[in-house]
Amino acid sequence: MHHYFARSYYYLDTFSLPYLKGIGVGHGGDQYFWDNQNRKDNMIVLQYTLKGTGYFEIDTQRSLQKIGSFFLAEIPSDCRYHGREDWQFIYLEFSKEILQWFYPTNQAHHDSSAAFKDTITEVVTQLQEKSEVAFFENTHLTYALVLAIKKELLSKRMEKYPLAQEIKGYLEQQYQQELGLADIEKQFGISKYKAIRVFEKAYALSPMAYLKKYRVKRSLPFLIDGQRTIHEIAQLVGMANGNYFAKVFKAEVGMAPSDYQKSKQTT
Repeated sequence: MHHYFARSYYYLDTFSLPYLKGIGVGHGGDQYFWDNQNRKDNMIVLQYTLKGTGYFEIDTQRSLQKIGSFFLAEIPSDCRYHGREDWQFIYLEFSKEILQWFYPTNQAHHDSSAAFKDTITEVVTQLQEKSEVAFFENTHLTYALVLAIKKELLSKRMEKYPLAQEIKGYLEQQYQQELGLADIEKQFGISKYKAIRVFEKAYALSPMAYLKKYRVKRSLPFLIDGQRTIHEIAQLVGMANGNYFAKVFKAEVGMAPSDYQKSKQTT
């Protein structure tokens, strides 16, 4: 990979699809200070530290950026980043269409995985020798990068909450039984309020909401098989009766279990 380089991409029509507006490898210095509140650009920046140190600031919070750290920044917005001469980094500039997958947008992360570094480094290496990139090749790479970023953010968030992972494992093992928050309290010796709080931080939904989704997931093979009644399937996945199962299923999937069953049996 070259030490420093930059590429910018411009297209007449982007079909409302996300794409890379720019990519490169850069470095800090005395003049390297970006106050994003006053910038005219309209994009999302990911900056990954390869060497040295820098800073990413949101309001009054400052995050040290070192090897393996990265941040996402919406431009324009109330955030800043700057660093010393030794700060070297990869930067990716995305169109605003990726906003829908990242909230909050302005966020910093540390100790990213080797797989994540490999992914973004490979894209940079792939593009650095090309002066032009066809739009659909660009947007294809963008979707792959969005998936890699999302996976990294989610895995790091879940690593911070091992208790949430234990609760998730317990729900998946016991989903066929009648379960409630009281069972989680008893199993883990914590209040239901703490269980909900920790689980929501890791998975962005409550334990009971996750259990509903998991039960619906486990019901799908039985519905496709078509050998059991709705009531029997409900009991197999831990729900009291067919009516309640049908209500939960429709809320999650958007159609009744019987309609799902028919859609899979007619091709």
